[in-house]
Amino acid sequence: MSVIENKIVCDIFSYLVIKNIKMGNTVISNTILNILAILVLIVFIGVLYAIVYSIFMFVFSWWNEEKIKKAWNSIRYALLWFILTLIILFALPWFLRAIKVPGYRQYTSANVFKTSKQWLNRIMNVFKQTKSPIDYGNDDWNYSL
Repeated sequence: MSVIENKIVCDIFSYLVIKNIKMGNTVISNTILNILAILVLIVFIGVLYAIVYSIFMFVFSWWNEEKIKKAWNSIRYALLWFILTLIILFALPWFLRAIKVPGYRQYTSANVFKTSKQWLNRIMNVFKQTKSPIDYGNDDWNYSL
């Protein structure tokens, strides 16, 4: 595994377990909330990928009916996944209340989106913290001819 992958795995473990224990939160409920947030991020990234892929298929189809049909199907499935994810997120608290799960108010769509935003920020910070060769300075380079 690369350094970035190790950092992401360590961050996930520390966030899911160690931080929740220190804060006194129940680990299981926060873990479920984090899993829902990660699934939402995966679905939204997949939807964006499918839409961009479909656009390229339309542009480079050269009016080939088979490629246009594949592109339309890709857009349909992407929108279906997006709509299903939103319906599940908004229906989840009502479903959990109906089956009398304690703490069902914690799994609202607002909390899931807030946790997704935190995860996205954490992932982006991992990429910001890694140094590129330019960040190490140019002391080792010799620019003389």
